[in-house]
Amino acid sequence: MAQDWDDDTEYRRAAGRAWVMVAAASCCSLVVVGLVVLTAFGVGVLVELVNALSG
Repeated sequence: MAQDWDDDTEYRRAAGRAWVMVAAASCCSLVVVGLVVLTAFGVGVLVELVNALSG
């Protein structure tokens, strides 16, 4: 049986999957950075609250 695919068919599929993975990894990285920033601000607010209550 002959294949009716272009020479670039598999390459284009792989490139498309690669872009999807890059987008997913970027989103995950942004979520992690956001959680770290929120945690840092949360700890700062907690420290200020403890200082206000103890002082």
